[in-house]
Amino acid sequence: MPVTVDGAKPKAWEEQVKSFVRKRYAHLAEAHAFPEGGADRARGAGYPACFIDGLPERVSGSYCGCGYLLDGVELTGVRTAVELGCGAGLDARLVSERLDARARLFAVDFATQMLHRTREAFAGVRGDACVHLLAGDMESLPLADGVADIVLANASFNLTVDKKKALAEAYRILKPGGRLIVRELIREGALPDEIAQDPQAWNASLGGVCEQAEWESLLAGAGFCEIEISGHAPFRPVVSVRIHARKSA
Repeated sequence: MPVTVDGAKPKAWEEQVKSFVRKRYAHLAEAHAFPEGGADRARGAGYPACFIDGLPERVSGSYCGCGYLLDGVELTGVRTAVELGCGAGLDARLVSERLDARARLFAVDFATQMLHRTREAFAGVRGDACVHLLAGDMESLPLADGVADIVLANASFNLTVDKKKALAEAYRILKPGGRLIVRELIREGALPDEIAQDPQAWNASLGGVCEQAEWESLLAGAGFCEIEISGHAPFRPVVSVRIHARKSA
């Protein structure tokens, strides 16, 4: 049930969820209140130790993903990359370092405060990639049709209320033949009611967790082909997976 504050009229469920998500990530960014041990979790997830060790603590410690986003991902030849839900910029920084000269990276986040942290992740860095920071909702992206060779996201899609819209937007901004690369959480069976019925559960990507079959259906429904969900790893109380898909050429 929607909640009320100080007698105000209840907001729609979708508005509540988005408000909770935006406020939580704004707080994380402003207060540097990320869960402790971010750098160790990133190393444990498979991020190159040399990359993590070379980052300022405020960047490495901000890791909130659910896996190594670029595991097995080739970026050679990519001219335009888009990261959805870029957070404090750890993945964006790594992506930018691996893009070809003169390639572009659009880093998108729902909370403007997080984009300030993303900018901080690039402070003093003279990379070849041109990085553009965009404030935007994954369900209505501020990008043109067919602009991206690759769209990436790490534990971001489960923060969206309407995954159909979010995936349709990812599909729309991809070029024909473009790739979708995602690290995300899936559930095996029903979530406990205290998670499933709590709008604040979206803050940790748990409230919006789907089963694998639902993901496959959503991706196919958005138009994606060559759908592959692999790399299953425990991420209690759910499972972390790697999702690769392609827009038809």
